[in-house]
Amino acid sequence: MTQTRSAAAAGGEIEKVRAVLTTARRLTAEGRSVDLSAVEGRIRALCRTVEALPRAESKPLAAALDGLLAEFDALAEELTARFAGLPALGELATAKDAAGAYGKTTKHFP
Repeated sequence: MTQTRSAAAAGGEIEKVRAVLTTARRLTAEGRSVDLSAVEGRIRALCRTVEALPRAESKPLAAALDGLLAEFDALAEELTARFAGLPALGELATAKDAAGAYGKTTKHFP
């Protein structure tokens, strides 16, 4: 793969991640569940691609990467606002409760 193709691939990957984040923000606003499990792998691959590029080719991607960061920040704020009223796990169960539940399940799975 040539460097130019790598830069183009990185730009395309940035847009794919942006689309996922935009969809996640829309679903959050609608009160629907969001699955972000694939985003981490995409971000790792994107970072590896950008890091491998010569500086002259990666520098133009900086603004788009900053935009992704802003999208992540906005999504984090929206998710925090949506779930802020939920109790923390520590408020629902003690360590003793968790250990007891774990003990009950281990007898079923040798």
